[in-house]
Amino acid sequence: MKRYFIDTCILIWLFEKNKRVKDIRYDIDFYQGNYAISIEALKEFVNLLSAEKIKTSANHDQLIKYLTDSNIEICSFEKKHLKQLFNLPYFEEHKDQTDRNIIAHAIADNRILISGDGNFYLYENAGLKFLEV
Repeated sequence: MKRYFIDTCILIWLFEKNKRVKDIRYDIDFYQGNYAISIEALKEFVNLLSAEKIKTSANHDQLIKYLTDSNIEICSFEKKHLKQLFNLPYFEEHKDQTDRNIIAHAIADNRILISGDGNFYLYENAGLKFLEV
């Protein structure tokens, strides 16, 4: 069974029932893969919500219920992830610190990162397995 990590934008699209993630939603609903999300992505989701940069009716309880019902594991950021972050190359064209945390997390856990961010391919030579939606 493949092991996936979902990025913040994928979580947002799952909540919005965006058609771009229809296949991922189907896969999650029928437990075809092992899905997880970094605590870093969840922090970003909450911060974007608080800053009103995204619009969703999701609250804490709904978020936790969705993740639990969908069998999406919440993964903490630990020493091995920090070590991977130290070794991650820096690209001028991609400076997002939260993304870099999520990328390091995915590489260290040997998961395929699903995202809509077109710049993540930059990290494939650093070991990132990336699926762009």
